[in-house]
Amino acid sequence: MATSSYPIFGSQNPRTQVALHAGLKMGQTMGMIVPPIYLLTLAVRKRPFSIRRLMNVTTTWVGIGSIGLGGLVWARMGSQSEEAIFDRCERLKYNQGQLRCDDYSIIGASLGAIVTPAILLRRAPLPTLVFGGASLGLGMGTLTHIIKSFTEGEDVRPEGMVCSLFPRPA
Repeated sequence: MATSSYPIFGSQNPRTQVALHAGLKMGQTMGMIVPPIYLLTLAVRKRPFSIRRLMNVTTTWVGIGSIGLGGLVWARMGSQSEEAIFDRCERLKYNQGQLRCDDYSIIGASLGAIVTPAILLRRAPLPTLVFGGASLGLGMGTLTHIIKSFTEGEDVRPEGMVCSLFPRPA
């Protein structure tokens, strides 16, 4: 069976591509929801704001979420046939909404990794700013894609991403 060529993970086998894609989706989700939750938690607890802590919390949760869901999808695919996994990989390859979302998030992560340390250089150690900026950028790129799609009248549904990762049994 030929290996699919999903643009981001094209050199991997289909099972790995789907697991990596799931990890990317969870990273995008965590990058969007963790910063507001962290800020809300600070406001409720009346604690002081810290750039260093925001970057650490965001990086930690994006990493945990990505590795956790990627591993969960990998384990779940163990009982599926190679044809089903290859089919899912091919559907991801040609899903323009997914590809555009991934492009926005990766561009956001790249910009976040560069711009955040440039703006906040003395507020936290450089590695913390680079990884935290990339995590924030991953979420902001995804949020930008969702807002853009919504304002252009496209059908934006959260279950669209989830269904591509966990299809219903036939």
